[in-house]
Order: sequence, then C-alpha cells, then structure tokens
Amino acid sequence: MSRTLAGVLAGLLVLAATGVATAGIPDPDLSFADIGPDPGMTTCPAGDGPLYEYIKVTAKRADTTPIEGIPYNSFFFTVTGGDCTFHHVDAETDLNGEIRFEVQGAETIQGTITIGVQIYTVVLTDSDTLDCITFDNNLDDQVSLQDFTLFSGGYGGTDPLLDYNWDGNVALQDFTLFSAHYGH
Repeated sequence: MSRTLAGVLAGLLVLAATGVATAGIPDPDLSFADIGPDPGMTTCPAGDGPLYEYIKVTAKRADTTPIEGIPYNSFFFTVTGGDCTFHHVDAETDLNGEIRFEVQGAETIQGTITIGVQIYTVVLTDSDTLDCITFDNNLDDQVSLQDFTLFSGGYGGTDPLLDYNWDGNVALQDFTLFSAHYGH
C-alpha cells in the first residue's frame, strides 16, 4: 500500500473516530427503547403482516443529554420469541436523541416477543416486549379455511386473538385484514 493511500485511510479513521466522539457514546442505563402506541402486532406466515407502527429508541449520554445524528444503520435489534424485520422510519436520531423503526413479523408469531437494542457496540440495559397475534389462528403455517372458521366463530365478539387491529372488537376491519392474508 502506498504511503499516500495509508495516510488517507488513517485520516478517514481519525475523522470517523472524531465523529463518534463528538456525537457521544450512548449510556446503556439512560438510553432506552419504547414500544408503542399500538398494544400489539399481527403476523402472517408469509411475513407480510401489518407493520407495527414503531419502536422509538432514545440515545442519551452519561450526562443525560440526547445524542443527535446517530444513523439508522448503527442500531441493531435482538428478538427473542420470533423473527422480525425492522424498517427505519427516520434516517438518524433527532434533537431529542430519538429515532423510530417499524417492525414486521417475518413469520407466524403468537405470544410475546422481547426486543433488545444495541447502539454501535453499546447494548442497552432496557429491553421491551411486544404481544403478537397471527392470522394463522390454528398455527399450522397457513391462513386457510380452518382459520376462517375460527375467525367467523368469534366475529362480533371480543376475542383478543381475532382482533387483528387491536381495537377490542372482532369486526369488519378485522375481517378486511384477515381476508388480505387468506391463502398465505
């Protein structure tokens, strides 16, 4: 490698390190993830269930000041209890140190998943849970006539496993969501 190229690479490393130092290292005890505002996520065997509105991650320094400008690709998620995909809503943390991600179940998930967050190499001490239901009511990895039979039996009621829009009632909106995933 030429001295010029080595010098350029060393300079880029110094600039990158300076940028991280200027931004600040997140304090794992003061940085956290909030899941909300929806009470849960609906999943599909095809992995195309509705996107969960957002997970908001807040990054703060040890002196409690927010960290602005951390890019979305510096956040890493661990999920226990299912397989999920995360899509950034914001490109980087804002003035409040906040960034949002949408979540999508990549499979049939029924129950609770736990989501942990890492910023750069800092693992946050905070993890949060998200309740999941599925269009695959009988959990056989397909949304079929058997699932429709279970859904129709609960139509008009309040069964939380059939309430796909999480509003407390099994109604037309839930049927609309179910029908879009029928056959998956």
